[in-house]
Amino acid sequence: MHKNADVDALASAYYLSEYYGDAVIVSDGLDRHAKRLANIFQLQILTELPEDYDEVITVDTASREQLGKFSQVNIDVVFDHHESNNIEAEKRIVDISYPSCAEMIYDMYPFDASRKAVLLILAGIIGDTLWFKHANSRTFRIFYEIMEKYNIEMDEVRALFDDTISFGEKISVLKGFQRLIYRTYGDKIIIATRVSANESLVATELLDFADIVFVGYSRKNDVRIIGRSKEINLLDIFSRLADEYGCAYGGHRKAAGVSCQGDVEALLNSLIHIASEHLKG
Repeated sequence: MHKNADVDALASAYYLSEYYGDAVIVSDGLDRHAKRLANIFQLQILTELPEDYDEVITVDTASREQLGKFSQVNIDVVFDHHESNNIEAEKRIVDISYPSCAEMIYDMYPFDASRKAVLLILAGIIGDTLWFKHANSRTFRIFYEIMEKYNIEMDEVRALFDDTISFGEKISVLKGFQRLIYRTYGDKIIIATRVSANESLVATELLDFADIVFVGYSRKNDVRIIGRSKEINLLDIFSRLADEYGCAYGGHRKAAGVSCQGDVEALLNSLIHIASEHLKG
């Protein structure tokens, strides 16, 4: 799984661990929501590779850089749904038509999975589609099939999610608003800001007020920027930034991230410039 793995990655990994039978899950950290579900379902997540293994499978990971401390490990199989996936492997299953990696794996590899595994699949779908905002008709079919087959009610799925925003997350959002700069092009708004944590949450919240959002985080010379968009293809924008600064990027057209070396404010200003040119056509 990618570093700071989300629920979609966790669900995909656990489902495959049951499918293969003798697999273990390894990750360089989980995000808050994935960590909560791992505790609820008492999942064992290793932080180091075991000494003996036959192959390494990645899920929901678009680039080696996203693997964190495992970025140099030889990869045998790739399961992903990101358009920007560039991980080389002997076997690659990458289908960008699926809004979540979890539903892709469930759809392609059907078997008599446990109730725990399919509840995680449902959670992964909800997490990556933002409660079906980015779902398609197949997503709803898969979701319905699982609920029908396993007699799952929606209340049981909703209970897996803690919608409470922590104090620290509230501060991050407020700082994101406090530090933001914006540019307008016609009726389109671009926002850029920087925070010290919770970039994805801040970007999602700010998207209610803009068409494109960039939220930066920096530690020393390492910069990570999360992008959110209502219409514009972020991969095109991040590709141009990568060409100029040698960055690594990945994600989807409307939700993506980029990692660079440099000054976070300079990089955010460059993204505003690139995005504005993109809007101008």
